[in-house]
Amino acid sequence: MGLKIDPTHPSGLDYYPLSSIGERFPIADPDYLPRLSPRPDKPHHFLQGILEGLTQIELEGYRLMTRLGAPTPKRILSAGGGTKNQAWMALREQHSPWPTFKAQTPEAAFGAALLGQSRV
Repeated sequence: MGLKIDPTHPSGLDYYPLSSIGERFPIADPDYLPRLSPRPDKPHHFLQGILEGLTQIELEGYRLMTRLGAPTPKRILSAGGGTKNQAWMALREQHSPWPTFKAQTPEAAFGAALLGQSRV
């Protein structure tokens, strides 16, 4: 599972990985601070904590959209470069209440084009 990450064993880290101060979605707060500590000694353990944090942010985004009136997802189709990370995909599948799959054409631009096409 690449880089020694075992998604079946939680890291125990509580990260909110932001590249800088300020969050827009799902928490609208320009002063929201990143949470990336404590930093473990092993790089793969640190990466697992980041991936777990991203997974939770994604799930909270879907929950927020549903609370705001969007339809509840039936499944999650993933696109983009992140789909190449087997550990992250496994974490997303494990924690999502909806089936999570890699899109047949995983390039992010293809997914955006399909969304745009459905609006025409």
